[in-house]
Amino acid sequence: MIYNDLALFTAVAKHLSFSDAAEQLNIPLSRVSRRVAELEDHLGTKLLERTTRQVRLTEEGRRLLDCCQEPVEALQSIAGFTGDIRHHTIRITAPPLAARTTIGRRLLEFAARNPEVRIDLTTTNTMLDFFRDNIDLAFRLGPLSDSSLVAKRLWAVPYCFCAGTGFVAEHGLQGTLSRQRLLALPALSSGQPWALQTGEVVQPPHVVHRLIDLDVVAEAARRNLGIAMLPTDMTGLDLLQLQVTDTIPLVRDMFAVYPDRRLLPARVRNLIDFMAGK
Repeated sequence: MIYNDLALFTAVAKHLSFSDAAEQLNIPLSRVSRRVAELEDHLGTKLLERTTRQVRLTEEGRRLLDCCQEPVEALQSIAGFTGDIRHHTIRITAPPLAARTTIGRRLLEFAARNPEVRIDLTTTNTMLDFFRDNIDLAFRLGPLSDSSLVAKRLWAVPYCFCAGTGFVAEHGLQGTLSRQRLLALPALSSGQPWALQTGEVVQPPHVVHRLIDLDVVAEAARRNLGIAMLPTDMTGLDLLQLQVTDTIPLVRDMFAVYPDRRLLPARVRNLIDFMAGK
């Protein structure tokens, strides 16, 4: 039946693995491979590119997945096609810092409320490819540059200039500073220029340490090694916010991002709504 072949193709496309799909569905690997090949012959187009190490969707395969994924999942749910909870895995990527704070906590709460869902979280600052890396949902800080993706705003992430208490005392940074005074100070860089609310982008001229991980930047600031621009919620008693005239860091937004052309499974939609506070 064409339905069974489409269901097998959907399982392979989601896992990007014939063996994982066969294991999930509890059928022989040879049957999965043969039936997908027969589906390709029936449709007259190649759906999957196979190598000894990986499986990738062709453009035609991606279009077919867009069309059949949600109907197949609905039929599987009705027919009890598989009770394997791995069918309900949501593969997610998020920035490491956000995963350790807001996102990680909310994901765990969602998982506790939805025991049938399995979370597969990859933390990285790299923009993973949804199809190549088999990602269902990405959490990314704006501004976003890829207009081909659907992005739902979740919450604001305000930034501020800050420094350790000893650094503030040593350099007399109490009160409001001028931008010239700020830029004359030793700075800690996370590898990105400082984006301001005015749309300006400022590159600190006196970078003493370049530290890509924001947690390490914050620790360096606490050790009084320089000023930094960090999310406001990272500051506290030992890391003081600096007020600077006409130099306000850009408030960035956290987005839930997913491909425009891919139908969104109900479990992913429910997760997005949960993260947005609905």
